[in-house]
Amino acid sequence: MELEEMKNVWSNMEERTKITPFQISESSLLEFNKKTNVFKIGEVIGLVIAYALVGFVLYKFNNLDDWYLRLCGCVLVIYLLIMPIYTLFETWKMKHIDIVKSNCKNVLEQIYTAKNNLKKAEKISFIASPFLFLASIVILTKFFTDKNIFTLNIQLPIVFLIGVAFLGAIVFNIWAFKKRDKEFKSVKQLLEDKN
Repeated sequence: MELEEMKNVWSNMEERTKITPFQISESSLLEFNKKTNVFKIGEVIGLVIAYALVGFVLYKFNNLDDWYLRLCGCVLVIYLLIMPIYTLFETWKMKHIDIVKSNCKNVLEQIYTAKNNLKKAEKISFIASPFLFLASIVILTKFFTDKNIFTLNIQLPIVFLIGVAFLGAIVFNIWAFKKRDKEFKSVKQLLEDKN
């Protein structure tokens, strides 16, 4: 939703009265919580996977004997420590919006802010994912084969499989972004319909 559309919605909402518990049914609150839980569950799963990978990389970090392998390891660990916490915090803020005591304008502003912050994280993630993917391939090759991928004689089928996995990761990112947008629209629609 563009900024001008949001301003129009907000000006319409200012004319309405403050939302009270009597105007929002308990089933609507449950539906709002269910829709926002979708964000939280996905981010918690991502956090667990990311931290498991961080633990594995840190456990095997001494095996990274070249400076560029260590650099790849450090970049991967830093990214996987910071980004999941940031997105989880933003989804937590959206989940804990008090729709009973706030007016609709404030609720929509908070959801719009959370959406924008998550969009920024998505953009950073989408830009960083090719580099992180390559760093992961380099690091995991060293961990599992104890050989440097740059000194290996890689055959064409392996390169093809890496390319397919890379494209699969990009397709998964695009699918996840579209799913998150759809969920944001349904939360916003729920709030607009109940008012």
